[in-house]
Amino acid sequence: MTRELIFTATFNERENVEAWVRGVAGARPDADMLIIDDSSPDGTAAIIRELQSEFPQLTVVERSGKQGLNTAHLLAMNHALDQGYDLLVTMDADGSHQPRQIPGLIGAVDPAEFVIGTRTHGGTHQATLPRQLLSKGANRTARILLPMGLTEYTTSFRVFTPKALRAITEADLRFSGYSFFIECLETLHRNGIVMAERPIDFLDRAGGTSKIPRNQIFLSMETLIRLAVERRRPTATPSEVDPGRTR
Repeated sequence: MTRELIFTATFNERENVEAWVRGVAGARPDADMLIIDDSSPDGTAAIIRELQSEFPQLTVVERSGKQGLNTAHLLAMNHALDQGYDLLVTMDADGSHQPRQIPGLIGAVDPAEFVIGTRTHGGTHQATLPRQLLSKGANRTARILLPMGLTEYTTSFRVFTPKALRAITEADLRFSGYSFFIECLETLHRNGIVMAERPIDFLDRAGGTSKIPRNQIFLSMETLIRLAVERRRPTATPSEVDPGRTR
């Protein structure tokens, strides 16, 4: 039996986290769930702890302070590897990613080693206009600067096999925030991970307020440019290395 771990990171999601837990449990009743909460002042973690009595497959990790989305995802990736899970599914907890669409993404695994939900190639983007403009602009630019056969680069609705997880956790990643998700894809591409995408219906958040920084579009564009430059930078072959150079 395939062991699956469904993960989300939370910060001030008390209005949405119970619906996420119940939705995931309904869509994948045999999967385990992991939530990493960064000391949400609205009491999100307390709600999760209450839900654990009903859902014993649910684990919560409470971290001190707001340590960042990228570190939460890396913690979940390492946890999945350490505990021997066959698949890790990552999602948002705000209702924009629908648990009922998890099976469709998992179904694309094998031969794919990584699957991402796309909002453009058969999917839909039903969030607010500013959110649509932000994601569409970033994705169009990414397809030009970092072509890798995908139409979606920024959503965190993803499925990882252990091979894909190891490619990321063993890499020297540098970017944080939402730029982290773009860097992960480039890392997978460089490591020859077989990637696929499946359409999803991306909704507006169900409750609460958006956590996306106002300068996110500029940060994402900077990340894309830096990664594109690095991809095109020639690497030295063994014959080009000075034999007299010592390490």
